[in-house]
Amino acid sequence: MAQTIMKNLLLSTFDHGQGILRLLPVFVPRRFAQAGRRLRLHPDDYWVFGTARGSIKERWFSSVITCMNGPLAAPDEGLS
Repeated sequence: MAQTIMKNLLLSTFDHGQGILRLLPVFVPRRFAQAGRRLRLHPDDYWVFGTARGSIKERWFSSVITCMNGPLAAPDEGLS
């Protein structure tokens, strides 16, 4: 039953996007190096999770892997 629901959801998403599946990026904080200016984020967003988590360094697309960012990370961090 769950497979049928997921299949219908996926098909309706493709229909809505006229064959294009639009993905949203996930911004991942890292405690090393400097904030990612190349990501074209506003400077206020570099440290959105606080200094204990680190600055936004990476942008992941269509990720099925969770980040291993320590105990402060959300269980689904990195999934998009």
